[in-house]
Amino acid sequence: MEIWQIFLIILGVCIILFLILSLPRKNNKRVPSIEGIDAPEIAKSFERMARTPPFKILRKNVISQIKKINPIGNLMDLGCGSGNLIIQIAKAFPNLDLIAIDVSNEIISLAEKRAKEHSFDSKITFKLGNVEDIPFPDNSMDFIVSTFSLHHWSEPINVFKEIYRVLKENGTCLIFDFRRNSRKFFYGLLTFATKIVVPKPLKNINEPLGSLKAAYTADEIIKVISHTSFNKIEIKPYLAWMFIKLIKS
Repeated sequence: MEIWQIFLIILGVCIILFLILSLPRKNNKRVPSIEGIDAPEIAKSFERMARTPPFKILRKNVISQIKKINPIGNLMDLGCGSGNLIIQIAKAFPNLDLIAIDVSNEIISLAEKRAKEHSFDSKITFKLGNVEDIPFPDNSMDFIVSTFSLHHWSEPINVFKEIYRVLKENGTCLIFDFRRNSRKFFYGLLTFATKIVVPKPLKNINEPLGSLKAAYTADEIIKVISHTSFNKIEIKPYLAWMFIKLIKS
């Protein structure tokens, strides 16, 4: 590659970073979103989107955060979707007992099929279940992870109480989701993706922009969690997403 080409690439990256970081954050009101992913065409469209490079990078980021905690025992993926993350966890943590839960029959079927394709069908237990009524007894989970699910919880306080109930003493929950007060550049990017790039079934339900608008800010999450028994809370906000780490003590 010529020196001038390298220079142009670096210049382009710098311009993009400047645009991202210089534009102000949006502080719009939260708009709840219901995806209706039991519809086969919507579930398949989400699966196609989950295979794109940006989502692969985000999953690697989640795996990296989990490795910092170094979980042992069992791990539950709450709102597992089509199984992309839980399969990556199975590869990264071969000694963990894995459970994956989702409310959608269609999505669970896709996840089970994907796990079988990767020969993890005997390692991962898939269950149909609601986040407000997790189908496991008290003090039974060592680690819970949830990605891109929080913004769809209709009663988040109840869900956090359920998470607290099923976690063992000193158990950890790691949640990854959008942050609604993202930079305007990111809103523009997702608006473009929603109108132009994503499959038609997702356009019809205003995704992925709808998920960003339904997300919470860090301050809102702190207020929600204050209504539960969690007292060890760590929130790491990033450009357009955030990690929420909770420990039951």
